[in-house]
Amino acid sequence: MISEKIYKVFVSSTYEDLREERAAVQKGLLQLGCLPVGMELFPAADEETWNFIKSQINDSDYYVVVVAGRYGSQGADGLSFTEMEYDYAIAQGKPAIGFIHADPGSIAASKTETSEEARTKLKKFIEKIKKRPVRQFKSPHELALEVTTSFVQLIRDRPADGYVRTSASVDFKKYSEVLEENNELKEALSAAQQLSPFPAHQKPIQLNIVRSAGGSTDLTEWRPLQTIDCSLMQAFKAVAEGALLYADENDVLKHAAMLFLNLETKKLFEDTESITVGFDPASLRNLRRDLVLYGLIEVAREDRSTYTIGHSSITRTFTIWRLTDYGRRQLVAIAP
Repeated sequence: MISEKIYKVFVSSTYEDLREERAAVQKGLLQLGCLPVGMELFPAADEETWNFIKSQINDSDYYVVVVAGRYGSQGADGLSFTEMEYDYAIAQGKPAIGFIHADPGSIAASKTETSEEARTKLKKFIEKIKKRPVRQFKSPHELALEVTTSFVQLIRDRPADGYVRTSASVDFKKYSEVLEENNELKEALSAAQQLSPFPAHQKPIQLNIVRSAGGSTDLTEWRPLQTIDCSLMQAFKAVAEGALLYADENDVLKHAAMLFLNLETKKLFEDTESITVGFDPASLRNLRRDLVLYGLIEVAREDRSTYTIGHSSITRTFTIWRLTDYGRRQLVAIAP
């Protein structure tokens, strides 16, 4: 720690192309006893969020901007949100320091702007930043070192109010862990949203929904109820929602079948718990085969003690349906 005070530092940059660089800046600031904050999880898409961002900058002791090959998302006035944050911080008189990539030509094309307009705006933004203290970097590791050395000097040259420690001191290690977990969750969500639908998701299938006769669970005594023509993706979504609530095959399929039933059919049952619905053997066999084949569910057998007679425990074997990790990601990707 370089000080008995805790300093809050607002870190501004584009996000997708500078994930490693942001992590390096955050790590360096945490090692100095500073609390880095940034708005990558709160995209400035409306006036309310922009007001929140300004409040965070107002509450910060220092401001950092990191720029490489992208200008970033732009607001209605044509300025990127990163430049808007920079202009506001400077207008508020916040001690600021910029970190600029030293070799733009070495940046991967996927991490640079494709339009001439955006490249021109980026160039002008960098020229603006260079009017104040800046440091250059070529790698995340080099950036972390620059942050550490330059901030020691900045804090000495322009001491801020900061926060004085109390007996309820901040756990920096815990804060760092939470920050890392937060970034991992965001990346997982982004990956799920970009996930391509599983193969054959548009495959047409037919599901024959049946109900029990007189409360029987014997498939030979089930009666036809409704035929559903749908895609394999639609069938998976119904089964997946059931698998999130139940494990037993009968419960999962009953839930899926009830999701497919139209409103007129549902009105026939005042108490869905008192009826048994599902799919006929052929539908069940084909559906289970396809969902297992494409890695969406896993099916297992599980023995359970159901009741006791005297000193003997009666054990029954149940079929269990579970979503795989891939199946869960698919469900996240198609969720409304």
